[in-house]
Amino acid sequence: MLRLQVLKSRTSYLPQKRLKSSSSFIRNTFINYFKDNHGHKHIKSSSVVPLCDPTVPFVNAGMNQFKGVFLGVVDAPCPRAVNSQKCIRVGGKHNDLELVGMDGHHHTFFEMLGNWSFGDYYKKEACEMAWNLLLGPYKLNPENLLVTYFEGDPIIGLPEDRECRDIWKDIGVQPSHIKAHGARDNFWEMGLTGPCGPCTEIHYIHPDGSLTEIWNIVFIQCNREADGSVSALRRQHVDTGMGLERMTALLQGVPSNYDTDLFRPLINVIEKNSKGVSPYTASYKNDATVDRAYRRLADHARMISVCLADGVFPSSSLNLKQIMRKSFKISSEVFQNPNLLSLLYNEMMTTLGGTYPELVAREKEAKLIIDHENDSYIKLRADLAKKWKDLVRMYPEVEELNDIDLAGFALGYTVFKKSMSKINSSIIPGELVFKLYDTHGFQEDVIERIAKVNNLGIDKKGFWKLLSNHKSRHKTAFKEQTTKTGIMFDKAIEKLNKNGIKKTNDQPKYDYTDLGDEVLFKPLKSKLLALLNEDGEWLDFSEPCEDKPYYIVTENSNFYCEEGGQIAEDGVIHFNRNLNFKVDSVFKIRDIIFHKGYFVDTDGDSYVKLGNSVVLEINSEKRLNVMLNHTGVHLLNAAIREVLPNSVICQTGSSVTDKYFTLNLSVYGEKLSYNVVIEAQDLIKDAIESNATVQTKVIDSTQLSSEPGVLTVPGETYPEVGIRLVTISPPLVSKELCCGTHAARIAAVRALCVMRVRGARSHAPALLALTGRRALQARELFCRAQKLAEVIELADPDRVKDEATSIRKELSELCGEGGAPYGEYATCLQLLANLEKKATNKNDLALQSIAQSEIMDACQDAVREGRRFTVHFLRCSYLMQSEAVRDTLGAGDQTLPTMLLGCAGGVVVATARVPQEMVTPTFTAEKWLSCVLPIFKATILPATSDRSLLTHAEMSATKVSLINCEQLVQDSMRVAIKYAQSHVKDTDDKEHSTQNRQHN
Repeated sequence: MLRLQVLKSRTSYLPQKRLKSSSSFIRNTFINYFKDNHGHKHIKSSSVVPLCDPTVPFVNAGMNQFKGVFLGVVDAPCPRAVNSQKCIRVGGKHNDLELVGMDGHHHTFFEMLGNWSFGDYYKKEACEMAWNLLLGPYKLNPENLLVTYFEGDPIIGLPEDRECRDIWKDIGVQPSHIKAHGARDNFWEMGLTGPCGPCTEIHYIHPDGSLTEIWNIVFIQCNREADGSVSALRRQHVDTGMGLERMTALLQGVPSNYDTDLFRPLINVIEKNSKGVSPYTASYKNDATVDRAYRRLADHARMISVCLADGVFPSSSLNLKQIMRKSFKISSEVFQNPNLLSLLYNEMMTTLGGTYPELVAREKEAKLIIDHENDSYIKLRADLAKKWKDLVRMYPEVEELNDIDLAGFALGYTVFKKSMSKINSSIIPGELVFKLYDTHGFQEDVIERIAKVNNLGIDKKGFWKLLSNHKSRHKTAFKEQTTKTGIMFDKAIEKLNKNGIKKTNDQPKYDYTDLGDEVLFKPLKSKLLALLNEDGEWLDFSEPCEDKPYYIVTENSNFYCEEGGQIAEDGVIHFNRNLNFKVDSVFKIRDIIFHKGYFVDTDGDSYVKLGNSVVLEINSEKRLNVMLNHTGVHLLNAAIREVLPNSVICQTGSSVTDKYFTLNLSVYGEKLSYNVVIEAQDLIKDAIESNATVQTKVIDSTQLSSEPGVLTVPGETYPEVGIRLVTISPPLVSKELCCGTHAARIAAVRALCVMRVRGARSHAPALLALTGRRALQARELFCRAQKLAEVIELADPDRVKDEATSIRKELSELCGEGGAPYGEYATCLQLLANLEKKATNKNDLALQSIAQSEIMDACQDAVREGRRFTVHFLRCSYLMQSEAVRDTLGAGDQTLPTMLLGCAGGVVVATARVPQEMVTPTFTAEKWLSCVLPIFKATILPATSDRSLLTHAEMSATKVSLINCEQLVQDSMRVAIKYAQSHVKDTDDKEHSTQNRQHN
């Protein structure tokens, strides 16, 4: 496509602004021209996130939503279509991010006006319609227009498009205004793969001779394959694109897109709400940094606003997150107002809200996200500042990248430097580029800047290939293909493809019979198509052994492979009465399903060969539990949204097993709480009791626009055809695209219980929940805990502890690990802890009575024997709790100085008491107790309002080894006795401690 810059001067290209040349007029005129005059159907713009295309991060052309039509995968919604499509070019092949603000026409977000023919009209009609619109409603002078066409390309294998050239001549375009160009300018491709074809472009000639491309008409007749070859499409189509921003600048007679009514109102908002910054002067000089900031912020605000209005979440789109951070940086550092993005969103509602009403409908949600991301950015900058100095010290060149705001930048850059130091290359390998992108979150523009700073090139082809493979593989297949068997799997698939087998028919995985109180999964008869050994080698026949794994491919399969967060199935493939194959895992590679497992029950004479009839039988109990849990994901997702209507909630993922499920969310606004979870469970309970239905409808991508309110998982790619829309009927309505298996009736779920939540009050909580029988088991255990509480006063303490331990263990086995106990589970655990404490206290009350008697006896013995103090270790403390021991020690006889020690559960406590009349400057409770502190490495607890350290001192509880406890106690008693002997006034030099008595 010819790319010539709009001039950067302030000269107006047209004599004056045209009447009725507002951007809205230009857009509406285009749509109405094709709709009213040429029978086109107006198709509303799709979301900027491609639902069915993993090859591009955003919709980057008007034809993206019709890619499936061009490939012949889905039927066209109509023969002729027209629309204004929201497009974003950030990342991938078409990436204009770094050019934004440098000139007057590169943008991250733009609108593409387009008209399409799906196998209807072709070159002649397309050129005539375009020419008549430009000369008619838009009133352009044909002398100011130049057209280009495809001159052919021997590498692609396409000749010169003389048909197109002659059409323009017949229309009346002067030969001097018709130019031929090569594939670089006049062969259009959407990405590395996909629909493509020769194109013809219409350019506007400015008075100084420069050109502005205003319309591109693509004749889609080819498809670019993954290997780079170009093949012919079954049907020929027309795809045209006119950039609204460029056309608006042209018809409004202004020198750049930023001077149009699409951008100027945004720039005005920035001017009015900034501090200490000069007004916008539209300068494109190298030193015009402030004007460049105006343009970048205005552009980024458009892109961010449209993304948020379309339901894109920063948590699932690194591109969006990075551009939001760039915008916060410009807002704060250049314009001194960190809240500019919210103000610019208001202006976007004014300028584009009428055309794209979702901007108005999602205002509240968008601003919640903007505020959250702004707060996160402020914290990020504070954290990065600490790490940046160390990074610059190690790698001085990184100073040039100090505007990059990535939490993992320091670690990722260090990994990059260390990796490159180990290889002798001036090219960053594709594997390392992918690691920086996937593991450390480096976007392509960041990696390109890193390469530039280090004078390195980038293996982009290798990176894009790895990225494409990563997006198309599911987890199990990825693990299998990372082994040496990966190449063998590819060879096996190629062999199957040559035999006419392009995919495994796995639709039977959705087949079952619901009998109300029972669900039946009928075994599936099929045929063996491929048998691979543990090394992935193809076997035409084999006498299987039981101790080695095999991979089996059948014509059809009712086994579910790991997709949509749902666990893969297991089961059995029956060959005959004497030979069975136990399936342990199932995975998919390039639409072929592989069953991995081991042969069992071989009788020694059995052998298998391709073409054998087999019967596939899944694990019915596991499948049913998985179905209930997957339906539970949808119920919980819907219920939380219902309970938090003022929050923005995005599902970022889920994991469904036969035991439980997890639901990962991003929550902006009010966060999860105990009450939110309980209310959500109550809503689900009502839905279960109402026996709401679960309906699955199979649609294709072109039908989605007629299904409002459908939830998707951001970042997830869905197929063009065979999309499964799962709908749960009221009272708890849910509509989600989902490839998983589900219960037919909500009543089958029986119960749902949230057991654990990780990061409950955070922006990204993860909930773990049970359904069905396991949820009922959990509730039964909750009930047991309540019953135990009712009889706590009558129950034997040891029996209470045993029962509490049993309940806690069974609950732990039900839900495993991963997140803090929550909801009813957390309440139950707290109740059990309280019951155990009560039971312990009951034991302690009895022991305290024994201990008090022991202390009283020791003190009475000292008085009876004429000793003036007592030092005593409480033997029964070994059976007590530390707090109970402390309470007991504090109740000693106050008629003579007493030091008491105890050890409970390896924790030593000690108390010293001195009657007031025996306190001297050298003998107080504090000084006496201090003599034993070094032995235990303890401290004196502070005095309280009712306890003076002169008469009553307590040692801090100190953990000791039970092995050394006895020796430490003896040492401390010896020191305490010696100190007392030296400081207690005793007229009778008769003192003996009770120490020896403790050993008799």
